[in-house]
Amino acid sequence: MICNPIPEQYEIKKEIIDKEIDAALLKMEEQGIHGKDCTPFLLKTIVELTDGKSLDANIELVLNNARLGAKIATELSLLHNINRGK
Repeated sequence: MICNPIPEQYEIKKEIIDKEIDAALLKMEEQGIHGKDCTPFLLKTIVELTDGKSLDANIELVLNNARLGAKIATELSLLHNINRGK
């Protein structure tokens, strides 16, 4: 298992994001949203409540994961080549 945190400059403090998630959940309940509509509604609402910061954070998390994945793949490839005598 690899743990890769979000870059610090894009982190949203737990107490802030938890408050916005709770607000979005309440809004969802009030509007009677269920099933497959929950995730898109929550993501959209949380983006609105955080003035886009949650979207920026998610994008940066994905990019950071891709960077780390590329580094790991490169190192594994080098190890593979060393083990094959190249």
